[in-house]
Amino acid sequence: MTDMPQPERVVTYVNTGEVVNRPAPLLTAGPLAWIRRNLFSSVFDTALTFLFAITVIGAIYGLVNWSIQQANWFVVTLNLRQFMLGRYEVDPEWRVHLAAMLVVFGTGIALAAFSRVRWRTFAALAIVAAVLVAVPVVIEAALPLPPLYVTAGNMPIASGSVTQEAQSRLAFTARAGEEFRIAVAAQASGDEALAVQSGFMDKATNNLRNAAESRLLAQARLAELDRLLASDLLTANQRVALTGERDRLTIPDPVVERYAVNQAAVTVRVLRGTTLEVLAEATLSADSGPLSVTLPDEGWYVLEKTIAGDAPATAILRVDGMYPLLQRSFSRADAGGGSAGRVNQYIRMTDNFLTEAPLPKIDGQDVPFAVIIDNQYRGVRPFADYLRVHLAPFLKLITPALWQALILLALGVVAGRLADRFFSPADRPRRTSVRVATWLIIVLPIVAFFLAYGVGNVLPVTDTRNWGGLLLTMMLTVVGIIGSFPLGVLLALGRRSDLPVVRYLSILYIETVRGVPLVTVLFMAQLLVPFLNPALADIDAVFRAMVGITLFSAAYLAENVRGGLQAIPPGQVEAARALGLAGWQITLFITLPQALRAVIPALVGQCISLFKDTSLVTIVGLIDLTGISNAVVAQTEFIGLRREAYVFITVLYFVFSYAMSYVSRRLEMSGSGAVRRA
Repeated sequence: MTDMPQPERVVTYVNTGEVVNRPAPLLTAGPLAWIRRNLFSSVFDTALTFLFAITVIGAIYGLVNWSIQQANWFVVTLNLRQFMLGRYEVDPEWRVHLAAMLVVFGTGIALAAFSRVRWRTFAALAIVAAVLVAVPVVIEAALPLPPLYVTAGNMPIASGSVTQEAQSRLAFTARAGEEFRIAVAAQASGDEALAVQSGFMDKATNNLRNAAESRLLAQARLAELDRLLASDLLTANQRVALTGERDRLTIPDPVVERYAVNQAAVTVRVLRGTTLEVLAEATLSADSGPLSVTLPDEGWYVLEKTIAGDAPATAILRVDGMYPLLQRSFSRADAGGGSAGRVNQYIRMTDNFLTEAPLPKIDGQDVPFAVIIDNQYRGVRPFADYLRVHLAPFLKLITPALWQALILLALGVVAGRLADRFFSPADRPRRTSVRVATWLIIVLPIVAFFLAYGVGNVLPVTDTRNWGGLLLTMMLTVVGIIGSFPLGVLLALGRRSDLPVVRYLSILYIETVRGVPLVTVLFMAQLLVPFLNPALADIDAVFRAMVGITLFSAAYLAENVRGGLQAIPPGQVEAARALGLAGWQITLFITLPQALRAVIPALVGQCISLFKDTSLVTIVGLIDLTGISNAVVAQTEFIGLRREAYVFITVLYFVFSYAMSYVSRRLEMSGSGAVRRA
């Protein structure tokens, strides 16, 4: 009998243990997976990622390095009001502040109505604001102000083609109780130390520093030429050229020896500015200690410095407690409205300490003072000086406004939520805040405009020629957006109209305006319109610019809306007609709302473009952000600082443009964007 194969025995195992949830592998899920999939998925993507990273890092490093070591941010901190308001009158300035406060409060109500902002967000913002308040205090307590280096001497100091002589007297301002300290500078011990010296310097000291730096550069070039000429890899022409350059290159004597820097004693005196009473006197040398004096009163003082003896010599003095001044001169009205005469203000650059006391006089002549034009910060600035001189004062200027905005924003959110809690029905918990926010969006721009401009005898009318900076930019933008929106919608509907006259007139207007640049429209509004009708010449230039911007923007906005209208399926219109709806009802309640939601990105993009295009009004004589930047850097104290001014207004443009983009994304999430994703 043949043995039959036995079937395999099946054994079933039941795992009664708990299943352990393990995380996904790092390279298949999470941030590393995203980076691998999007940035390093191929050799080309990897190379492109590295190239882009190197470019961005290099640009950021260069910008940060320049901002800390070289940029002069006094152009911003001392002209912040001009950047915000231009030449707006001082007396009605509170009206602009009130308008800004109302807008921020209304923004808080809108956040309560249209978003789900949480209190931990405000807590985080409050922490950030508190840190910004504490940072200047910590910086001022931990870091001293950089000194002012001045030169005493009896010989001219040349650097290239520029020759300077040391001033024997220098006036400065101080508060009562401040410590004034002067000593011979240790940095002038040699050309190497003198060349890298940094701080506030008068022109004579800067000449010494430049001469030392030029000598060291020439010395380094001579060593480089000797190295090249010792090589056998040069052609005959290259060797002749390098030999000629070496023969023309001369190395002068060291600067500290040529000008006998710190090799003679210096007699210094500190005088009271009003009476010229001697408060302190000493003879300083490289081996002596400093002269320190506590200044008794607030006002002017005079520093006298002369070389002891008749031998030609110079000395670089380090002065703590004396800082450069900015002079501003203007006419002030008296109580009766008449002119009270010319007023000179002297503002200390480091802390905005201001005095209007007249300059000290000696022998009937004004004593030269430490003006910023002649005593700028020179040399490569260390990070500590950047924090103390530029960052701390700027934060002290903006943190009060930030705290005020944060408090008003929180109050607006609270007001919106309380209104919903007490007045909104259960099935529509945000109805009240939505209605209030909608009305505020309509009313607040009008209220803000009339607060800034004035209303008859209630609020005196301001001169729009003095509007400037961010105020003018925002006014042009808001008026342009509000005015162009209904006009653009009407033009879009007119272009789709069945009436030939309406359709062709709309097409003619849209294509004509879209065919010319904005600057042409602005020139027409400012120059050509008064020629057509001389009566229009009396209209303020700001209002003519507003009209030109509105008419120009309406043509572009009309095309955006028309694109949204074309995206509506025709079946919806046919269904509405079948229900017996009139044409205006179909447009107002069916097609237009959907079209506007569909083109939210394009509409907001148009608003952002309009906000940035307002900078063109500076070409026709208005002083918006770009115009005020040009006006600020035209001041003698800030000549050559155009880069710093433009970087600052670039940040302002970015902040407001990003805010509008954020609002656009929120609208898309609550409107057409959410529908599309669903």
